Amino acid sequence: MPPTQAASAAHPALQNQRWHNVIPSLLTLLLVLAWLLPGLVGHDPWKGDESRSIGFVDSLLSGAPAAIPTLAGEPLPVHPPLFTWVAANAAQGLSGWLSVHDATRLTAGMFVLLALIFTGLTSRLLYSSEHGRLAVLVLIGSVGLLVRAHEAIPQSALLAAYAMAGFGFAFNLRRPLLGAVLAGTGIGMAFMSVGALEALALLLTALLLPVMAPAWRRRVNLAAALVMVVSALPWLLIWPWMLYQQAPGVFAEWWHVDTLGRFAPSVAHAGRGTLYYLTFLPWFSWPAWPLALWALWKARRHGLTEPGIALPLLMFLSLLALLSLTNDPREVHGLPLLLPLALLAAGSTYTLRRGAANALYWFAMMTFLVVIAAAWVYWSAFDIGIPARLAAHMHKIQPGYVGEFRPLMVALALAYCFAWLTLLLLLKRTPQRPLIAWAAGITLTWGLAASLFMYPVNARMSYHSMITSMEPALPSRGCVASQNLNEAMRAMLDYWIDLRTLPVGSASQSHCPALLVQYDENSPPELNAEWKKEWEGNRPGNQSERFALYRRARTKH
Repeated sequence: MPPTQAASAAHPALQNQRWHNVIPSLLTLLLVLAWLLPGLVGHDPWKGDESRSIGFVDSLLSGAPAAIPTLAGEPLPVHPPLFTWVAANAAQGLSGWLSVHDATRLTAGMFVLLALIFTGLTSRLLYSSEHGRLAVLVLIGSVGLLVRAHEAIPQSALLAAYAMAGFGFAFNLRRPLLGAVLAGTGIGMAFMSVGALEALALLLTALLLPVMAPAWRRRVNLAAALVMVVSALPWLLIWPWMLYQQAPGVFAEWWHVDTLGRFAPSVAHAGRGTLYYLTFLPWFSWPAWPLALWALWKARRHGLTEPGIALPLLMFLSLLALLSLTNDPREVHGLPLLLPLALLAAGSTYTLRRGAANALYWFAMMTFLVVIAAAWVYWSAFDIGIPARLAAHMHKIQPGYVGEFRPLMVALALAYCFAWLTLLLLLKRTPQRPLIAWAAGITLTWGLAASLFMYPVNARMSYHSMITSMEPALPSRGCVASQNLNEAMRAMLDYWIDLRTLPVGSASQSHCPALLVQYDENSPPELNAEWKKEWEGNRPGNQSERFALYRRARTKH
């Protein structure tokens, strides 16, 4: 056959092969967007970490110094300001379309998307092109990432930083200097996202890689190490220097309390940090951890020093070891642990035995069929009032919520259910099937939550309605003192009604005509006779956080 005829005959086959490679990637992207986008906009700031993060952004937009993390008018250097800076710029750029809290949450979603991209690229480098999609599927299927990926928190930037550093370590095997630049940038971003401990864990990984894995024992890596340090230094030095120049006292607080203080012994948490991250990982990192253990078991004899095992294993152990030494164990600090587990799990997919793969697939199918049934029953009780007994119980849990039928939200929920069931019918029996079914099921779960339950959950998690009910009782003139007020509530008072309270004990609060107190329902505040209660409230359905506003009684002359 002449060369031209052979080329033309091969052309359709080549095109078919390209589409065979592109279509799974496009479907994975569609699944990622269906998992990530719902819930990023369209609801109030929720209590806890998200309200505090949005408070930092709002303070920066209101004129607070960029170098000094500020919450409701007071310096609060709990973490470096990378997330705050990026979110504030996004809020300014999107001010005509989105509120500050929606733009901040969208920024977090952007960082999570970057983390997924870099994790997929790392998996492609360590294993093969198909493993990139598998690592992404494992990551979005991780139970612990489901809610946190949709919150406006600095740990989303930390996830992106860890994924970038991991990609830099892997890319070092092909392009040492460029890989070092990426790794150094990731280390610096980790520091600027949350703090020194997370950056130190990545540095520890970089030091141990040549020790454990021969692939990183090359002479060129001496130069690459220098490039990595130089790439990280601007991130590590510029902001602390700016903070020290502008506010030495705040710098000292950040360094001694929020950096070195994380390692200080604590009686309240004695021994807890060592065990905490191991006890919550079984549910937090499902289904990544059993697949990761299988990968380690398969590599136990000769494969532990291979790049695909050594890199994720060292990233996991380095961070776990340092987190276990801290005195503030929280599940949100463990989010970066999901990345190396996803890499190990992706690498083990094609070696998983058929029985185990089928078990995971059927477990996913049965679990999410139950989720579908439960979601529609509870939605019916919440918004339609059927069944009546369950509806009465739900409205006891969430008092004041008025349900209504929302056609668009119901149509969206039905679309998620239909898409998941269709996917199950179309899936062929392949090694990837369990991961696809589980990741799609997690996406279904979040889609149902965001469409059917966003309104009642928002009513329960937001401070907005409570602050609105309190506002008429506030004094028209003068300041408001506060006692035991949590940071999230302080941030939301400033965000919603521009109220900055003065903590009891501060020099300027003694003359305030009003006092706002936070207390537990079992421990009501005991104030002297000069204070008269004007208002009392809590977030709808929540009794653990209660608030009371007192006015100073006028003295008779």
